[in-house]
Amino acid sequence: MNQVGIAKVKGREIVIGGNSRVAAAVKVLSKYGLITFARQMKFKSTEYTVCFFKPIAEMRSMYNLGNELLMVCCPDGMNDFKSRTKDFIDYMLITNTEFKNRLDKVTCFLVDGDMDVAQKVKVDRIENPDTRLIVPFSLDELEKGFSENDLSNRLREFLYEKDLFGIAVPLRDDTLFFGMDRTNIISELFARYKQGEEGGLFGLRRIGKTSILNLLKLRIAESDGVAVYFDCSSSHHFRWNEFLMYIVSTISEEYSVEKNENGSVMFISECKIDVTEERYSERNAVKSFIQDVKTMYALLGNKRILIILDEIEGISYTTSPSKWWREEDDALFFWQAIRSLIQMNSDYLSFVVAGVNPMCVETQSINKFDNPIFGMFSPIYTSLFGYDDIKNMISSIGGRLGLYFEDAVYVKMMEDYGGHPFLIRQVCSRINNELNANKVARPVTISNYNYMLKCDEYKQGMTSVIEQILGVIENYYPNEFQLLKTLALDGRSAFKKEIALGEKGIQHLIGYGIVEKAEGEYFIRIKSIEEYIKSKFIYDATLDEQKDKRARINIRRDTIEEKLRVIILFSYQSKYGKKAKEQLISIAEKTTTDKTQKTKMLNAPSLKKMLEELYLSQLKDIIDKEWKSFAAIFPDKSKFEAYMDILNRSRSVGAHARNVSNEEEVMYSIAFDFFEKALEEY
Repeated sequence: MNQVGIAKVKGREIVIGGNSRVAAAVKVLSKYGLITFARQMKFKSTEYTVCFFKPIAEMRSMYNLGNELLMVCCPDGMNDFKSRTKDFIDYMLITNTEFKNRLDKVTCFLVDGDMDVAQKVKVDRIENPDTRLIVPFSLDELEKGFSENDLSNRLREFLYEKDLFGIAVPLRDDTLFFGMDRTNIISELFARYKQGEEGGLFGLRRIGKTSILNLLKLRIAESDGVAVYFDCSSSHHFRWNEFLMYIVSTISEEYSVEKNENGSVMFISECKIDVTEERYSERNAVKSFIQDVKTMYALLGNKRILIILDEIEGISYTTSPSKWWREEDDALFFWQAIRSLIQMNSDYLSFVVAGVNPMCVETQSINKFDNPIFGMFSPIYTSLFGYDDIKNMISSIGGRLGLYFEDAVYVKMMEDYGGHPFLIRQVCSRINNELNANKVARPVTISNYNYMLKCDEYKQGMTSVIEQILGVIENYYPNEFQLLKTLALDGRSAFKKEIALGEKGIQHLIGYGIVEKAEGEYFIRIKSIEEYIKSKFIYDATLDEQKDKRARINIRRDTIEEKLRVIILFSYQSKYGKKAKEQLISIAEKTTTDKTQKTKMLNAPSLKKMLEELYLSQLKDIIDKEWKSFAAIFPDKSKFEAYMDILNRSRSVGAHARNVSNEEEVMYSIAFDFFEKALEEY
């Protein structure tokens, strides 16, 4: 090592290795902080100069930096930022336990001989929107002199412009991991793995389950264990025996690559596992799977293998997209194979499943046969954040973006989004992007007043995310979704009547954290979800008063009529242009003898006003005559005709103020649902 630089830190000298240009660059940056540590390190045949940089207090405060930052100095002219340097940075901040708790987890400095390193980091940030914030400097620019103003501009450019709130991919490490409860979950699942027990992690969509699983896998790797992750949402196309073969193949592949910085190779490269279709035919699959796992276990040095099965609904009975898992016996055969191996020796293998709902271990039978994993473990639910976790997450991330919030904003976000971290981060992302668009100077504080002005707009913008969160419950677990609707639409009394009948879904809703019980009363914790249900399913609320039932029927019918007139207007204008009026009059003449109506239509100032004079029965005739123009909206013509007749009959409800029977209410609702769904975009 060529010792070319010396930095004085609190009366002692630190030797900076590397070539003279690297040493000079480090000295330039040391004017704005202390160099507390320096070392030459070799990684994948490349030598790096590593320094720890302690920024001045003002810099730490303005950019929410840790006490010490990693500074990686690359050899002059290396030019392979993406392929090697990022791996080394990850090694230093994630894998290397010697410095793990000393360095800032998010931000680091990169000094490189490549003149275009800043542009390359920008491009990589777009292509790989992970959580690491790399602030690049080229040796050339540091040699020319780098002022305090230059440094401030560089930090703003690479720290403030990246939207850390908007990162939607699961976390690969604990860089931006928040929530004490989640840390405890990782510890619990890790303990189960070490003891040879199984585990299950469940909770709402986008709640952070996959991030927890990634960190569990990382912790197992750090403890020299073996864990392999599978996303079942993309594995359901396998048959049960093919999936067993895929599991063995994946373990073999993952543990045949370089695992350590010193180049050591794990066991499987020497393993002669014959993973073929013949060995994994339906007849031979179980025997081959057991044999292969035992072989890999031995070659691993008798290390238990953990298989992590995320999005478990993908291969579960009744919920899988593929028929063989959903209706046939693939789920039964798959779990029989897994359980057989575990019962033989729990040292060989254990598993963790993750999904929305623990039904996979609560269903007693699969096609009349015992479910092999029924009651095999107690489910763990991923809870929503509490106030302290929300404040810690927002202030920690926001501080790195020069974005601060009044405490009252945390309280309001807690009320609106119930502690769902993804929803809250997405709202903060919108705030951050709006500030960028308006070129607001950082740092800036978001007041409660400013947030309240736009909180309704933010909630509206979260509709698609809320639909995604609720989608799995609505599609796969309709009884639970109906319970949620009952609580939102009909109130607590109606909800209590439902669960008094022994409805088990309440246990899951409380487990998700979406419903809470306090002092004997139930309520929906996430206000934005409650408001979404009330808005989308406004007509599903149970009504007791006849006047309310009649009013709802009239409102729904009138809304549908208005939309029907709109699509006819667009269709006729597109097809007939200036002759559209003549076409409508000719149809009206054929379908009615009402002279007053004809006169009003002839004197109407516009096509829109003409359409308003048509009766509902005439709208049906128009659409029927021009069916090709409307077939895409109403694919089933027979249903359209039948429901149009029901729609027309519903007029008698309002005209005669008569009582509506339960049977009529259901009939009208089915017809209304048909049209509302078909006309939704209008």
